[in-house]
Amino acid sequence: MININKSLNSLIKDLKDSSPNLENSIKEIAPVSFLLNIKHHKNIYITINEDSSKISFSEQSYDFEIRASLMDILKIAISGKLNKDLIYGNGEIAIVLFNAIHKSDIDLIYLIDKYFGSLPAVFTYTIVKKIFESSEIYQDENYRDMRKRLRDIAIRLDRLEVLKSL
Repeated sequence: MININKSLNSLIKDLKDSSPNLENSIKEIAPVSFLLNIKHHKNIYITINEDSSKISFSEQSYDFEIRASLMDILKIAISGKLNKDLIYGNGEIAIVLFNAIHKSDIDLIYLIDKYFGSLPAVFTYTIVKKIFESSEIYQDENYRDMRKRLRDIAIRLDRLEVLKSL
């Protein structure tokens, strides 16, 4: 049987190792406990302490609750923007925890290397470098103009579809 608490503590340790700021941020806000209420899934109770963190599926006290669908959770993870309408309870602690995690500069490449191996880490590094450090898109004026026209056409099509549905 998988020891969920041991896995959570291992993940948090790895996150701390990959980020210079996260350990201090967790020390400032710990202990914090919250309920992750994902639609159509069992409630997940998480407590984060400096030394040992816990995850449980049995009811416990918590500081705040996040009620969301799985898609909402993915949107938060991808965009890095927390929707305050999803938070119930002490929203200040939720925002502080989210900002501590989001702004801690977690080294994603290190984590991918540790959990999936060096080959996926190299591929991820190459893709991220290519996407975020490419300046070719902004230097080509014709390309920018064409993208602007395509955006304008897409907006017009969206408007026409809305009018058609009315």
